[in-house]
Amino acid sequence: MLEKINLPYSLNALEPFYSRETLDTHYNTLYSAYVDNTNKVEEKLKQARKNNDFENIKCLEKELSFQGSGVILHELFFTNMGPATRKQTEYEIDESN
Repeated sequence: MLEKINLPYSLNALEPFYSRETLDTHYNTLYSAYVDNTNKVEEKLKQARKNNDFENIKCLEKELSFQGSGVILHELFFTNMGPATRKQTEYEIDESN
């Protein structure tokens, strides 16, 4: 059973790039639904296999891939984004060409 990850920052930490409302929608509505629906589909698949009822397996597996992908993509987003910092990174420019 999947569980939601905790955000590693507050809902307003990505402002001004992402508003609090946008992050709240993605975390508390969309991501929550993907986690809940992935768990529901996994349970339906488990029951179907237990009952040797393979009539809707293909449909359930497609639904699992859709919902599970939503979980994975949101988790990648949440863990790769972070609060804006004032720290500048210096890069060397190769002007030898």
